[in-house]
Amino acid sequence: MNWRFLQISDPHLGSEDDGRWNNGFICTMMPDVMRCLRKDLTSLKPDFILATGDISSHQTRDSMFAARDLMDSLGYPYYPMGGNHDFVVEQSREWFIEAFHAQLPIKRTYYSFSHNGLHFCVLDPWWLWEDDTLSPISELAMAEKQKKDVTGARWAVPDDQLLWLEEDIKKHADMPVIVSSHYPAIDVPERLKRPEMKIGGHLENGQELCALLNRYSNVKALFAGHLHMHIIEKDTNFTHVITGSLPEYPTEYRDIHVYKDKLEIHTLGLSDPSFSARSLIPGNDWTKGQLGDRKAIISLD
Repeated sequence: MNWRFLQISDPHLGSEDDGRWNNGFICTMMPDVMRCLRKDLTSLKPDFILATGDISSHQTRDSMFAARDLMDSLGYPYYPMGGNHDFVVEQSREWFIEAFHAQLPIKRTYYSFSHNGLHFCVLDPWWLWEDDTLSPISELAMAEKQKKDVTGARWAVPDDQLLWLEEDIKKHADMPVIVSSHYPAIDVPERLKRPEMKIGGHLENGQELCALLNRYSNVKALFAGHLHMHIIEKDTNFTHVITGSLPEYPTEYRDIHVYKDKLEIHTLGLSDPSFSARSLIPGNDWTKGQLGDRKAIISLD
């Protein structure tokens, strides 16, 4: 292994509310989870952490800064991005940039960076309103509703970001490219669906995004979160890597080993198994995915 980075997703930091999604959604344990993760990272020593959205749980400046403090407590560089709980109201992106500016390569919510031979592109999808208006903020009714349920919520990558993404991929044609978005571009695969499953949704223009990525052989993966379950699914020329939520079973994250010719995706749990046990609803352990959703090799050739 040449180096490694980690992906954590949907930590929903700064919340005093617990709930239920497909398993127990236990945000109140997150300060202890982050302390445990900090300890575990001392043996992994990642170059950085890719944090794929829903970092903060509530739509306030104080919540954003509380989330920032917990992310900083891990002691490693990280690249944050916004999700449906981060970017809701008009001031959300202002708070995000104010809180996380030290970790961002530029003061913007979508950006790119290169590290040790890999190039990363981070997207900031917007909300699609009921009348199909694309907006950076949520409709008021949906903002209130998503505290309990995201049914009916929709998102898409704005056209200007798709243009920026394509130009950025072209500029780095000599490097393998990893794209990242809080929302996945695909639905839960049929092989993983269950009758009782709650599904958070995916990008409305996911097919368009996938078509763009498939046009460029140097694009190798699309990392996402949002669905609160582990999924690894091969597309035509790249691989979808969707990672579960830290406050919800199996309370795991991705450990990505980078070699000259490949990425190895590993899925790791916390050294303290009580967090996972506390979240699990008996019979719902399918959120951990199948074997191929937990470990994979992605060629960089």
